Amino acid sequence: MAKILIVDDEKDLGSVLCSILKLEGHETALALDGYEAIELIKKERYDLIFMDIRLPGINGVETFIRIKEIDPAIKVVMMTGFSVEDLMEQALREGAYACIHKPFDVQKVIKLIEQIISENKKVILIVNGDSTTREKVKTALIEKNYNVCTAKDGEEAIAKLKDKQYDCILLNLTLPGINGLSILKQAKELYPAVVVIVMSDCELPEMIREAEILSAAYAYIKKPIDIEELIGFLKKANL
Repeated sequence: MAKILIVDDEKDLGSVLCSILKLEGHETALALDGYEAIELIKKERYDLIFMDIRLPGINGVETFIRIKEIDPAIKVVMMTGFSVEDLMEQALREGAYACIHKPFDVQKVIKLIEQIISENKKVILIVNGDSTTREKVKTALIEKNYNVCTAKDGEEAIAKLKDKQYDCILLNLTLPGINGLSILKQAKELYPAVVVIVMSDCELPEMIREAEILSAAYAYIKKPIDIEELIGFLKKANL
């Protein structure tokens, strides 16, 4: 499921598109002009925007440029029912994901959304020696639309980190073999921007202090894992 904003001054058309996407399981909102869209983006985070190029006030391309300043990562698909090649070319130069012509094929729009959702999914590596915790957290994150991989010990974690880049690592500090802090150091050497959330059965103050000195751990969460707390950390990290 994605959170999608439709920006179209043709209210009936926009409402129909919202209804179709809701039937597909998506959450939708409708803005009738660029100014309204910008205000919504300031208040809410959306996965995707469908934006009409010709809008009253500021056009769709100018709206897109302003929205990028608020949320640079958001995907925007431009829509038009007119011949406005210059604006479409400008939108693509500015980073629009795609441009589609009205009237559009609904099935093609649905496939486009599926493609964007797949590309948008954040990839998380769970490193934990306890299989019950691994599977519980993995299941919860998959339900929240994350791609999830797991590692049962330090050796497996290092191998996976060398093979693939992750957006976030949920790392237990106490592991068989290579301990969590060693993994944390190596992960940051490989991918300096990766978000690391450390997990532990106890406070482990000395290890936590060391992690903070390394400026490597984004957050600390104590087991048993509170899924809502974890999701809160991920959202704060823009994941």
